[in-house]
Amino acid sequence: MLRLGLMWAALLLLLTPIFALQAQTPALDAVRTPFTNTLQDDWLNQVLPEASRFSDKSGEPPVFRGYRTGADGAEELAGFVFLSADVPPEEKGFAAPIDMLIGMNTAGALTGMKVLNYTESYRYSLGDFVADPAFQAQFKNKAIEDEFRVMRDIDGLAGATMTSFAISQGARGAARRVATAYLGYEEVDQQTLASIANAKVEIESMSWEDMLATEMIKVMTVPLPMDQEIILSAMFIGHPVIGEHVIGIEDYERADRDSRARLGGDGLILLAVGGSGATQFRANMLSIAQGDGKGARLDPNRFVTAGSADEGAITGHANYAGAIVLEDNIDLSQPFSILYKPRSSPENIGMEYRIYPLGQALINGDPILSEADLERERIAQSNIFVRLWFAPPWGVTPWVEVLSLSLILALVMTAFLRKDARVRWVALTATLLYLGFYKGGFLSVAHITGAIHQGPSIFLGNLPMLMLIVFTIVTTIIWGRVFCSSLCPFGAVQDVIARFTPKAWRFKMPQLFHDNALYVKYAILALIIGTAISGSSISLFQYFEPFGTLFFFSSSMLLWSILILILIASVLVERFYCRYVCPLGAALGIVALVSPLRINRVPQCTLCKVCEHACPTGAIRKEKIDFKECVRCDICESKLIQKAGSCRHSMAEISRRQKPSNRIPSREIDTYTPA
Repeated sequence: MLRLGLMWAALLLLLTPIFALQAQTPALDAVRTPFTNTLQDDWLNQVLPEASRFSDKSGEPPVFRGYRTGADGAEELAGFVFLSADVPPEEKGFAAPIDMLIGMNTAGALTGMKVLNYTESYRYSLGDFVADPAFQAQFKNKAIEDEFRVMRDIDGLAGATMTSFAISQGARGAARRVATAYLGYEEVDQQTLASIANAKVEIESMSWEDMLATEMIKVMTVPLPMDQEIILSAMFIGHPVIGEHVIGIEDYERADRDSRARLGGDGLILLAVGGSGATQFRANMLSIAQGDGKGARLDPNRFVTAGSADEGAITGHANYAGAIVLEDNIDLSQPFSILYKPRSSPENIGMEYRIYPLGQALINGDPILSEADLERERIAQSNIFVRLWFAPPWGVTPWVEVLSLSLILALVMTAFLRKDARVRWVALTATLLYLGFYKGGFLSVAHITGAIHQGPSIFLGNLPMLMLIVFTIVTTIIWGRVFCSSLCPFGAVQDVIARFTPKAWRFKMPQLFHDNALYVKYAILALIIGTAISGSSISLFQYFEPFGTLFFFSSSMLLWSILILILIASVLVERFYCRYVCPLGAALGIVALVSPLRINRVPQCTLCKVCEHACPTGAIRKEKIDFKECVRCDICESKLIQKAGSCRHSMAEISRRQKPSNRIPSREIDTYTPA
């Protein structure tokens, strides 16, 4: 009892700073998750602060309408507040959809967002990890036209990519559907938006001279008496991206409005008028011809004003501008001729014009690729090594994390292959401090349930985690549970406990109890996996994986109690958690059943119990090893190499020392080659 009391006191002393740290954390009421969908009135104001009054929820989809007092003293609509669950379909996170309350103003920008409830896996280890003021503040004033891309437009929650994606895309999608219903918002597909953005970048990089050089602009000179001339410059401006750059926003909007009000159609051709005889230009002297057809005189209604040539790229290159609205029978994909007949000449003077590729792409709605898009397309068509280097699925490679993890993995493999206990302790220390307390980057059975819910592709966005998973799977298939030996932070905790616990405190489990109790972890694994396969969003793993409580500093007193009990049990029974509780260890144990490179045994093992007594998981019974329970800790292999047991003697010598009736025939194997 005295020893048990001392252990409790020591553990409480160690944990006191942790509880003190939790107690000092300031309350974050504005972003704290209430874990309920029962709304409170002040939450509406929290996400739409401009409103002073809210209506009851109504409409389809159902929304709360927020009202404010306008400049004239009259009440006006400020925006809408709505539940993401009322605007399906919802985006699913790591485990299930995340319920949110979202505010949006009448301009189509978010005014606030509050997470109401979620059952994400990390919640039970990290606590309310979504309650991050910096993360949630990013959504305020964000226009619904934005893409809300995690790691680009939105900085995600550390280590919770799927949760960040579900929140950002869920808020964006719900807001767009509400805007479509109440604000007349017309959603444009992302490819179209990207094409327009790329076209804008391309055209705005070009001057008037650039457009002349690439024949986007064609010029015709009309000679007049008295050495005068009219210079007509033609260019397709039938899209706002082009028109606004060439003649300015106001002049383009006026020309576009006039052309559509009179005639409709997208075939708008700028005609910039300059030269010494510019004042003598007459629109009624224009004709349009295509193919072998005779030129048709332009209807005066099909020529609209396009400004004074004092805004946009046209500035300084014309006296004024108009625009021709082409008739519907003109095929915009083919060249056509613009003809002008000066009064002093019996013949038309003309030029052939073909709409340039950028204009054609905008007319047809074809994808317009940026330089970056073209580079990505080139990379996509390259071999897998080029794709992984230049366009990896995880985005920007976190080199510091990758190099740190690579060093730890190298230490683990060096210790394992060389059977070097000193290197193994270095690896364990690095694992405990870096993967455990610093990064929280350890593996969990939650990664298995996440893959069941979302598919293995969820890990492609996190390179360090992908490295850890691949390393664990590969080494387990080849050698067995190497991960459990040196790469599990909680395994390291148990090894540290075992290193400093007096042997007198140790309790040897009765063999019958041990043989049956080790299957408890397989039952726990079956329960967790079965729940995930059934599609349930209930999370159980946190009650069986106390390392999340330790390394994430959980706020749950129940989880801390479970952790303390397991730590006490690990003081009394070496690697207690690995033996009887760990569901991830159970999963790896099942995989280890196919491992070809197992621990070699020698004939002397049939007589010796040195390795059996030293095994931290009780996996050895003389010459037999229960390989699914072996954590490849190197202890028994090192003893064989060092000949620390009966293996120091040859079988012939052992046989001579035995009574004649107990002698074992000498066999050939007296040496050991490590796996």
